[in-house]
Amino acid sequence: MNSLVHLEENLPNLAPVEAPEVASMIRAARGVVMPRGITRKRYRKIAAMAQNWFPNLDAKYDYSGKTKQAVLFQRLKTRHPRTILYSNPQVLMDAERKMLPLDYPFVLKGDNGGGGSTVFPVCCREDLINGLERLPAKEPLLIQRWVNHGGMDLRVVVVGAKMVSYFRVGGENFYNNVCRGGRMHPEIFPALQDRGMAAVARFCHLASINLAGFDLMFPDEGPPVFIEINFNFGRKGLGGTPGFRQLFKEAVELWQQGIAYPIPPP
Repeated sequence: MNSLVHLEENLPNLAPVEAPEVASMIRAARGVVMPRGITRKRYRKIAAMAQNWFPNLDAKYDYSGKTKQAVLFQRLKTRHPRTILYSNPQVLMDAERKMLPLDYPFVLKGDNGGGGSTVFPVCCREDLINGLERLPAKEPLLIQRWVNHGGMDLRVVVVGAKMVSYFRVGGENFYNNVCRGGRMHPEIFPALQDRGMAAVARFCHLASINLAGFDLMFPDEGPPVFIEINFNFGRKGLGGTPGFRQLFKEAVELWQQGIAYPIPPP
């Protein structure tokens, strides 16, 4: 059902899954490759009928948003910055009038938004107020302990059993995002990249994730610090859209051989 690959049967991305002939084909198939850009509702319908499918997007819909990701990190005992969740900006503002559980500086994050658009460094009360004014009034949010990342973070992209990693070095500001001036360096600190990919591989098996981009930081000699999961990630570091398509095709071939997730080291 995905136009990036050709299987024994290829249905249009919007084929009516409720139609008897389509539903019967999905139930009988040894595996289903999910359509690109599939909605939560459609994904759930197909997954409920399919014996096996790729990619597994359960976590994308069960843990959408940064606040739910923080819950997932906590549940799986994954190293991540100390994080405090709030149901909306007003609740955080009310808490600030008493005493916040984190000292300045810390990081303020809205639940949604990519490219760092809802992530703000907070060094003082004025920064906090300015950040809160830019976040939706009725959405959850979080504050997070500041991590000294040395001006860079590691992006690890997982596509099935395939992984690609590269460091993003910040454009002389708080943000390392490529869209904000960060530069991609796939060649630097190979030992750290290996540690990061190993940690991501283990996490993917625990969380049943096989299509996502992970952001990691290395503030010390301990395990990598998981910062965020990006279920919708940029493709520049993969060689653009052609590179992603090739990666996806290779991942589907491995999935057909029974290898659906990155393999953690022994």
